Amino acid sequence: MLKLCQKIKYVSLVFFILTLSFKLGIAEEQQITLNMMSDHPSLENYIKYAVENNPGLKAQYQSWQAEESKVGYVGGLPEPELSYSYKVVTRVRPQEQRFGIMQSFPWFGTLGAKKNIAKHNSKAVYQKYQSFQQNLIYKIKEAYYDYYLLGRQIAITRDNYQLLEFWESIIRAKYKVALTEHYDLINAQIELGMIEDRQISLENDIKPKAEVLRTLLNLPGDFELPLPDSIELSENNLDADSVLNKVMASNPDLEAISYLIEKNKSEADLAGKSSWPNFTFGVDYIRTGEAADPSMKESGKDPWMVNVGITLPLWLGKNKAKRNEAKAQLMQTEYLHENYKNELTSYISRVLFEYHDALRKMKLYRDGLIPKSEQSLNVTFKAYETGETDFLNVLSTQRQWLDLQLKFDQAVATAAGKLAEIKMLTGTN
Repeated sequence: MLKLCQKIKYVSLVFFILTLSFKLGIAEEQQITLNMMSDHPSLENYIKYAVENNPGLKAQYQSWQAEESKVGYVGGLPEPELSYSYKVVTRVRPQEQRFGIMQSFPWFGTLGAKKNIAKHNSKAVYQKYQSFQQNLIYKIKEAYYDYYLLGRQIAITRDNYQLLEFWESIIRAKYKVALTEHYDLINAQIELGMIEDRQISLENDIKPKAEVLRTLLNLPGDFELPLPDSIELSENNLDADSVLNKVMASNPDLEAISYLIEKNKSEADLAGKSSWPNFTFGVDYIRTGEAADPSMKESGKDPWMVNVGITLPLWLGKNKAKRNEAKAQLMQTEYLHENYKNELTSYISRVLFEYHDALRKMKLYRDGLIPKSEQSLNVTFKAYETGETDFLNVLSTQRQWLDLQLKFDQAVATAAGKLAEIKMLTGTN
């Protein structure tokens, strides 16, 4: 007994060491990944880390694994039933022991229908897992682009503040020698205060926006996420028909519904078999003692018995209700599939419009309005230096320049976000 206890303790210790080593290995691997992300912060690395570590995605994966495991046993025969009786005394001889085994056999095709149900359901759950992953990647991209936009707003506001500081110093110098009015200096200082207030608000927004991205990535609370300084955007025009065809062929939610339709067809097939009987076959072996009359023929011989059973599907109303239920569920899923296709068609049309509209605005601001606004700002300031205009016109022109720069970066973030949404809908993230 003592040796057994020692062996149990030894096995437990080995198991504990292996478990601890496994956990330390995972922790070390995650730390390496975190270090890599810290040294090379990029959207690609963020997505890779999230796909490997997001707990919601892991839960979806395990849900699919559970459904996949069902396929391995749902189509199998029911467990056989073993029976045993002891000391059954009859008038002619005692039955000392009785052994029996019974096996049920469902109607032809029943097990196949059950297995098909499990297979199609597993495929539907897998598509749900894919959909969750696509949504996760899209949310990360959306948060990343929002974080990028915040960084650009801070940078542009800071540049404008520095430019206005330079102009304010010139106005102050001119005011000291009575070359400009006092209200010009006051207006410049008011504008400086307003830009400074905006900059403070933007910088205070860094923490909550970073927390959104950090939560999606399942990162530690102390992990620093630098503001992105650029995002990749191909600026390609997309053909609406090609995108729509891709959505209809690859959208994971739509594919999940398609597999649910196949599952419901198998369920309807299974319900149709409820009106047919199931069979049971068995064998009994009886160990018997000697008869009371030793002269009785075959006294003490052990008999064998073959049993056959059949279920009687007499309750026609119940079986009909099962078939009606399966038929209604199949029709419901088919209608849901058709409705979701219509919704996707409308939705992808709207997203494509917003994507192309954002591309149009990007080109308009970058190639046309911003260069002209910079030119206008330079001309206006030179006119102010020569006394041909007042400083209010300079402020108005600068505000216009600032607004166009912010709108350009907003258009960039919008276009990138809409492209990410299109990739999510087409299942190509």
